[in-house]
Amino acid sequence: MNKYIYSIIIFFFLIHLQAQNNLTSQKLDTVTIDLIIKQITFGNITGQPVRVIKLTPSQTAGIESLDDFLNLLSDIDVRSRGIQGVQSDVSIRGGNFDQVVILLNGVKVNDPQTGHHNLDLPVDISMIDRIEILQGASGQNYGVNAYSGAINIITKDAGKTQAHAVLKIGQFGYLKTAFDLAHQLGKIAVYNGFTYQRSTGYLTNDSINNTDFYNIKDFVQIKYNHPGCPVELQAGYHQKDFGANSFYTSKYPWQYEKTQGYFANLSTGSGKNIHWKVNLFYKLHFDEFQLFRESVYQYQNGFYIHEQDTAQYAPGIYYPGHNFHRTRQWGGQFQAQTYTKAGKSFFNIILRNEHILSNKLGKPLNNPVIINDRDAYTKADERTYLETHLNQSKKWSQLEAGIGLNLLYEKKIHWQINGSGYLSYRYQHWIHYINAGTSSRLPTFTDLYYEGPANTGNQDLKPETAVTYEAGTKFFNNQTQISANIFFRQSKNTIDWIKTDPADKWQPQNLTDLQTFGIEFNAMHHFKTGIFKTIGLSYAYLDMNKDITQNFISKYVLDYLKHKASISILHNFFFNSKIHWTAIYKNRNGQYLDYTGGQYRLFDYKPYWIANMKWSKQINRTRLAISIENIFDISFNDLSYIKMPGRWIIFEINYKIK
Repeated sequence: MNKYIYSIIIFFFLIHLQAQNNLTSQKLDTVTIDLIIKQITFGNITGQPVRVIKLTPSQTAGIESLDDFLNLLSDIDVRSRGIQGVQSDVSIRGGNFDQVVILLNGVKVNDPQTGHHNLDLPVDISMIDRIEILQGASGQNYGVNAYSGAINIITKDAGKTQAHAVLKIGQFGYLKTAFDLAHQLGKIAVYNGFTYQRSTGYLTNDSINNTDFYNIKDFVQIKYNHPGCPVELQAGYHQKDFGANSFYTSKYPWQYEKTQGYFANLSTGSGKNIHWKVNLFYKLHFDEFQLFRESVYQYQNGFYIHEQDTAQYAPGIYYPGHNFHRTRQWGGQFQAQTYTKAGKSFFNIILRNEHILSNKLGKPLNNPVIINDRDAYTKADERTYLETHLNQSKKWSQLEAGIGLNLLYEKKIHWQINGSGYLSYRYQHWIHYINAGTSSRLPTFTDLYYEGPANTGNQDLKPETAVTYEAGTKFFNNQTQISANIFFRQSKNTIDWIKTDPADKWQPQNLTDLQTFGIEFNAMHHFKTGIFKTIGLSYAYLDMNKDITQNFISKYVLDYLKHKASISILHNFFFNSKIHWTAIYKNRNGQYLDYTGGQYRLFDYKPYWIANMKWSKQINRTRLAISIENIFDISFNDLSYIKMPGRWIIFEINYKIK
């Protein structure tokens, strides 16, 4: 551990010396500094650099989902189970999908059932204005589950009059229609975005093409701009049905899943000397998982039958029926922020309730809740916790320092405490920083309770905790952005689904100790003239060690991205059009289990390059685009044995209505 901390200190010191010797006397724009140092969302203070990515039309042409866009970033690991955003797990810096906080316009929307649903959101890539990414332990700012970072998705502004309509068609029966409209009527501003997607599936050459899907998203934002007390309402709905081909076990490829969800948030705020904000939020999510797809396996006399095959998932045990889950979250939040001679002070208190009804997860119900003629919710559980954030920061000319504290109380685990401290130094176009912080994560209801043919839960799990040390530097001017950093994370009681033998069931356990060391580099240059518009390079390296002698097969924790590199080039083309090239290299550590030849076998992940291209041309208010994903038609898998599509061509027409 000490060698990693010494490396961080030496790295910061050498970068600082080089900046003092090489820089000119130009001053760094104040607005740019604020974007780098602070979270834009009202009321949050952090000493960690925040990546603020504006989603312009040229960036998103040819990108079908939020998952696809995040996959271009070197510090984020997106592991897709399907296509075009059907289902993906997202992690930061070697953490897993349960260790990243996802926020929608500053409201935490993580799913307590499982992190597999964290990106089940009512917003599409076409509705997003910008994305804010906070790397590293963030418990002092975002509370529980901000273990390895946070992603805040900011939708388009209801106050800006605009309207767009989009039509996309492509291979494998792909169709996408989308529109969004923003308009202001006096003091009331309204934004509405809607998308519909479908595909007939990409495994057209396989005997089982269980990769079809359809997806609906609708999001509304209403603002009442009263000068004394403005009010904002956000509401959204999404529905998604998809063939989950071998998602959770390769032994049964006819899996199918249906999810739908509702989201609402009402907020108001005001103040001059003391800025305050109040939020009331509600989120409802439904999940139906079919191990044997009912449109293929017909239900007859208590059995699921396909031709001559009666669905059987263990010797002598026939498939009892689908999994049904309903999670509900509600709560309130109060934030206050003020500036005094002592610096910037921030206070935040959140009350959150998480409840689940299920036929698989939770404790037995005395009175089951009927779902339909065959099924009922027979189990339930809930937890309520209170979180308080306290942050204080102070600036002295080019120097800034801050501390933060998060207190969480939950009946079962009692108190959970996280804190952080940071120091940053600004010198002309450079910002150097060091920070240290702690974070924690509560087990999901799936971790605690899930029982299935290949999995068994663990109700004795403890919260996992970590402390992270980091040092980095950033250079910004009007044309060039460069950042580099190193970090070290020491984790305790890390939760992972493991087994010691391929024939065993997966079960979550608290690992004794886990150490993660990483290096990240990003560079982007914008050209004022010439054929090139932008060129970007990024690279991330991770090394992870476990301080236990027991050998086991890891399902999530130890199959991290050891190397990830990406290249992005945007340039002008004939007839005033543009072409955007991207190439991504992934080299993943660890192994995965695949069911072949009547038994489970271990396989190594193979490194791969994948290249994409998108051509676009603006004609007055119409933008035309053609995207080619996986240009060289390579075979690859990001998550265990799941087959991903080869070359995929999509055509787009985007019309902007004045």
